[in-house]
Amino acid sequence: MIKAIQYVLFCKINRTHIIQNARSYIQQTEELSAKEKENLSLFIEDFLSFISKQIDVKNTNDLSNQLHLFIQVYMYEITGTFLSYFRSVFEQAIIRLLFNQRHPETEQIFIFQSKLITNLTNQYFASIDETNSLPNQNSIYLEKLDKLSEILISSSGSEEIPIIMNEMKEIFEFKRCSFYAYNAWSNEFYGIYGDDLELVQRIKGKLTAEHPVFNLKMPLYVKDPSPYVIDVVIKFFNLSSTIFIPVIYREQLYGWLTFDQKGESFDYSKPLLDTLEIAGIRLGMFLARKPSSHRIDNEETLTEKEKSILYLISEGYSNKEIASLLFLSEYTIRDYVQNLLSKLNARNRTQMVANAFKMGYIS
Repeated sequence: MIKAIQYVLFCKINRTHIIQNARSYIQQTEELSAKEKENLSLFIEDFLSFISKQIDVKNTNDLSNQLHLFIQVYMYEITGTFLSYFRSVFEQAIIRLLFNQRHPETEQIFIFQSKLITNLTNQYFASIDETNSLPNQNSIYLEKLDKLSEILISSSGSEEIPIIMNEMKEIFEFKRCSFYAYNAWSNEFYGIYGDDLELVQRIKGKLTAEHPVFNLKMPLYVKDPSPYVIDVVIKFFNLSSTIFIPVIYREQLYGWLTFDQKGESFDYSKPLLDTLEIAGIRLGMFLARKPSSHRIDNEETLTEKEKSILYLISEGYSNKEIASLLFLSEYTIRDYVQNLLSKLNARNRTQMVANAFKMGYIS
């Protein structure tokens, strides 16, 4: 797990790009009014400004304590629904940046942020002290998503899909979870994994009106599957109530997840469906992940550690102070500074910062 200071520096260095990404996603959120979009955009900017100022945090607990102060300021201006939109947009903005940068610590930053936003949301619900079950329900679902993220990050690739499916079944408390993959070239779907593996793998076909649920790219709960699923499949699996979740990331459809209770009828809640939709997106992000490629370094390429040190130098921190913040020795920082002077063709720290501004490493 990355340290709190590393996340703070990441947000501080990339603040402009994160805001640009977030604004793009906000504009695509059709269910928000113009005023709500404006408020969400301002909230994200304020959140990033707040995070960027936490340069002196020692650990995650310190950052959590500071989050409590932040949420107090906004407690009466936001709602649980607003925070859900914030989480979704902010998460997508960060993911796009990490993937575009091919950041070496993509997974660690993502899981740190996921836990941080869960903490923020929990503090909000604790602060408003509501007595109904919705806050508790939201907190529980956020914790379930965090568990899923940890599993996905620790998994090495698509060959671990069976393990992931079993974990998802346990996390979201269903008796059965299946995955049906989609091939865009042939416009076909086919069963990959499920409890009744032999039966699941017999399910295949083209996306036609005969399989309406697989034509959807949105979550779907069906109390009675008979109008949507062909009779032979209902009989094979003894289907009753079922939830269908698209596995999708960046407009690319990878397939569908199905969740059910093995023939037992059940009801659903919107928070549950929303949570499973996010789970489908995260699984899609996992399937989109490719083995990291090695960069071709040259004299002008900076590592993430070098960028962090460079930014702190631009803020006026000494080698000793930087060493303390990044939990490195002062000698190690000195070596980094020497490398930065060489890479940025500078004679001293002042010229190094000036050159870094010109080259776009800091802004």
